[in-house]
Amino acid sequence: MTELSRREFAEQLALLAAAPWFLEDVKHTPTQQPAQEPSALAKSVAETLRLRYPDRFSADDLTTITRGIDTRLRQIERLYQTQLTNADEPDFVYSVYRGAD
Repeated sequence: MTELSRREFAEQLALLAAAPWFLEDVKHTPTQQPAQEPSALAKSVAETLRLRYPDRFSADDLTTITRGIDTRLRQIERLYQTQLTNADEPDFVYSVYRGAD
């Protein structure tokens, strides 16, 4: 077994933590509508990943990551389009416990 530096371990841990975020949409792709062309922003973020880590991702990996990023960006846009009124509020109220008064 090879020795890992703390930096390499942290990078692998970050990639592992981010994997479900990117790969969640891959599992659901066959049941969804046909894939659209990824946005320019999604392509540029994926290109940044490719330039930052040139030896870590294959072409198929980058295609999958680009689709995942694009899906998340589209979901964010849909979220921003949701109109809220002043009557909308959370289901709970959070207050800090400051001890017995």
